[in-house]
Amino acid sequence: MTEKNAASRANNAAESLRTWLPPALVFAVVLLVMFWRLGSYPPYLNDYVDQMIHLEVNKVFDHADISKRVNWYWKEMYAAGAFESPLYGMVIELGLRLFGLTLFGVRFFPALIEFGALILTFFAFRKYFPQYLLLSFILLMALSPWHLLVARSGGIQGFSVSQYLIALSMFVLLIDRKPSVGLAILAGISTATIPYGYAGIRLLLPSLVLLAIVCFRRIEKYNLFAYLGTILAICAIQIGDFPRSLQMYFYARGENLISVGRRLPNGGYDFAFIAHKLNENFHFLFKMIMGLNEKAFWNVNVASTMTPVAGVVLYPKFLVPLFIVGLVYSLAHAYKQKRFILAMPVLLLLPGLVANMMSGMGIPNLTRSITLLVPIYFLITYGAYSLFCSIYTINSDRLRAAFSGLFAVFVGLVSAYQVNNYFHYEKDTIFGGKNDAAMATYNEFLKPYMAGHPNSRILYHEFGPFNEWSYVVVRWLGGKRVQTMRDEGKLVFLTDDNRASMERLLNQGYFDIVVSAHPDQLEHMLPGTKGMKAEISPRGYKVYYVTR
Repeated sequence: MTEKNAASRANNAAESLRTWLPPALVFAVVLLVMFWRLGSYPPYLNDYVDQMIHLEVNKVFDHADISKRVNWYWKEMYAAGAFESPLYGMVIELGLRLFGLTLFGVRFFPALIEFGALILTFFAFRKYFPQYLLLSFILLMALSPWHLLVARSGGIQGFSVSQYLIALSMFVLLIDRKPSVGLAILAGISTATIPYGYAGIRLLLPSLVLLAIVCFRRIEKYNLFAYLGTILAICAIQIGDFPRSLQMYFYARGENLISVGRRLPNGGYDFAFIAHKLNENFHFLFKMIMGLNEKAFWNVNVASTMTPVAGVVLYPKFLVPLFIVGLVYSLAHAYKQKRFILAMPVLLLLPGLVANMMSGMGIPNLTRSITLLVPIYFLITYGAYSLFCSIYTINSDRLRAAFSGLFAVFVGLVSAYQVNNYFHYEKDTIFGGKNDAAMATYNEFLKPYMAGHPNSRILYHEFGPFNEWSYVVVRWLGGKRVQTMRDEGKLVFLTDDNRASMERLLNQGYFDIVVSAHPDQLEHMLPGTKGMKAEISPRGYKVYYVTR
């Protein structure tokens, strides 16, 4: 009896090891890559991140009151307006207070939340899919350049992917569950907070609510009522700003096709323009998803930017056939097995496709496609896994182990290729990253000038998109020196709010020089600078010398 008990315990230990060792190894690799050189690569703020966090920077370092702008009413929530999200702002503020205005401080907590979301995704779906399929999906998606770019940036796009995964996982956990009101409430909270992420994921909220209603037989009634009731209670906050909050939900700065399509003098819709734009968006979207807009095959600059670029490739081109196979297999298996969960990855393509097809200004791009990240990589993995399983079943026992090992090697090689792509191929844009005008202005002129002229008084200007000036880049680069000069009044940042007073001080000869990273906007704001003696750099910034 004792020998049998010992053997049983040994078998249980071995089984437990086989069950939990692979997830532990996979998530250890993901953790290592996601946080490797987090504070130094890329060595600049990603596109628009300085704009996304500037109100939180003002709150932490200038003790500014931002409560009038950052509240729980729904806003447009485009990339440059992310600072108005109270949820995203809390995460950024925590990092700034703990680690200061550093790349690590901006990126750490969004990356940590995303890592937790990946773990939650694994546990939520392991009831419906094989463990090795899920682990392969987590590894391929998490280590993709597309995912690493957004998850490690500290921007709202990566934070929104985390919201997407958490809300989706919590919803799946409700299916076929016994009464668990606490879980249903948490799921409702995760869904109701989706509007505080990037506008591109907002279609997920009504989609999950609709799925909950359609799948009411699969969700225990108390769970369903608690889930929908929590969403309704949190969304009821918008009554205080109704109907504006509802109008802002899909407004996206007026760039959606419905807003742009109202071009006629009487306010009617220009259906010819709408048809043309839908056709254009479809062609751009199809080429982007299928990797047809980039000539290179292996050395592809994957997911190269957060701004609209026609040549962007979302994932390695050699994975396109597996995506197509996974799409077919998913629908075929869902129909054959009558299991809705198998078709969910295909349905989850729709929010991302709709967001791109509804582009009124601009074209389908990376930011509008972030909800495609999860279903595309799941279908890629599903296609590869299904193919290997088909080969596995038709071969002899002696070859099955070899094919299992071959699949593991395939996943490992693709993951290594993707990680190499992210860390070695240039992801910079024409205007962002190291080419950022504010970064060039500080490094090439402002830094040496302040060191050589410690008593000089400088009026500094950088581009303010949509009349929002961040000045985060110069504060990040300058650190305490810039903060000290600001406190002493030797370095003043120009904004629309202080334009009149700065123009008066400029006319009085208060400043020694005016430095602008975007001269055209400066000369529009302060017309008097047009007549000043100035020097313009090949990098585009301009230095104006004040004559007294």
